[in-house]
Amino acid sequence: MVNEKKIAIMTKLALYDKHDGLADRAASEYFRHDYIYKKNLGTRLSVGLGGILILLIYWLRTIFIDGADILEMDIVNYLTNSILFLAALLALYSLIGTIQGTRQYYVMQKRLDRYNSLIKQLEKLEERADRKDSEPGYGTYTNRT
Repeated sequence: MVNEKKIAIMTKLALYDKHDGLADRAASEYFRHDYIYKKNLGTRLSVGLGGILILLIYWLRTIFIDGADILEMDIVNYLTNSILFLAALLALYSLIGTIQGTRQYYVMQKRLDRYNSLIKQLEKLEERADRKDSEPGYGTYTNRT
């Protein structure tokens, strides 16, 4: 006899495994903080390099196009402003990345919790089917008089 509930649960489990299962199980191996740090590392590196590139273009423009004299420039002021710019840029993108990573981690955890609850439902259905099959006299008619 085909159990439609069992088929529906197994279909949901198969769809999860096909789409999100492998990535979610791999990411669940990390603690939340480690997962977020790993996700943000590439972002921080690329934002830092991008900020340095922007500052380099700004300095070259100031020297060659605007015709600023290097000897008369306040180098300490330029370096201080550049470091503050990079720090603010990195802090902003770290905050955004942390918020996004935390949200992704909790969504992944919810999907894993739903997956585990579906497995428990499937196990209960199988236990019921096993109990029915192991009951004596199941499926046969006995005349008790």
